[in-house]
Amino acid sequence: MGQVMITLDNTLGALFIGLIIAAVLNGVTFSQTWFYFTSQGRENADPLWLKILVGIVVLLDVTHQAFTSAWIYDYCVTNFGNMNALDHLPLSYYGMAYPTGFVTIIVQSFYVWRVWKLSKNPFIAAGIWSLSLAQFGTFLYYVARVFGVPEASELSILLGRYAILVNALGAAADIAIAIAMVFYLRQQRTNIKRTNHLLRAITIFTVTTGIVSSVCAIMVLSMAGAYPGTNIELTFYFMLTRLYSNSFLATLNVREHLRERTHSGGGIITSSNFLKSRPANVPSRGHEMDDFPHQKGTPSLSQAADLDTVISVKVDRITDRDYK
Repeated sequence: MGQVMITLDNTLGALFIGLIIAAVLNGVTFSQTWFYFTSQGRENADPLWLKILVGIVVLLDVTHQAFTSAWIYDYCVTNFGNMNALDHLPLSYYGMAYPTGFVTIIVQSFYVWRVWKLSKNPFIAAGIWSLSLAQFGTFLYYVARVFGVPEASELSILLGRYAILVNALGAAADIAIAIAMVFYLRQQRTNIKRTNHLLRAITIFTVTTGIVSSVCAIMVLSMAGAYPGTNIELTFYFMLTRLYSNSFLATLNVREHLRERTHSGGGIITSSNFLKSRPANVPSRGHEMDDFPHQKGTPSLSQAADLDTVISVKVDRITDRDYK
């Protein structure tokens, strides 16, 4: 490919567009964070470690937004009219880059953990996690090498292959997580129609969250390869942190919605750490898949109550309601 002409549009303009989109998604992060903590009741509260993890992800997301804004401010205000400044990477660049790497490894590790809980197969989880760790290691090496690059315009030229590798590994990890979740969710299907509808909803949600971050990572590596010397890839790179943060929060927040869907006609909710409104004639059930009955035909009233409890327990397990 021939040399790409460097202009304000594909350098400063690309950064500005990325900043606007990232700021909008940052607002979505705040909304989801507020919903998560306000929905934490005394009976259905997540463990402390998960709340701390949410706080860390949100803090890194805010840090990323702050340093990204400082970077653009340096170009647009402090060095207004100074074209040579566009070829210099301020320290705020590193404040933008590191949160992205840490948010990515945290969220992907959380998803790998969910794959392990659902599959109980440590080899599958370890294989996917190795992709995530390889991405994180390559990312740290890439950022360390940036210190030795004299001009920003040479960044994608000298280190472009590492940037492509980082995002290729990230996309591969996201896709592998989505495929594993879909595969093991399909194995949980039963003869209970309402449970299968719920499984289908969880599967669609899992695929959607995985595809969004994967497509964004692919766009980063594609733009880095197609337009070296520009900042077009950073338009998508700025969004990557927000997409991981929001997919993580959405995964936690969607649990209550999925549980409400299973009880649109009743109010039975069960979990390993709390119990509500269980009828006296319905026996207690654990979180084993063998406990789910395979019934056909029209259930009686007592069987319907039992099915509500069964579906609820299954929701708890699949969505990892208690995350113990």
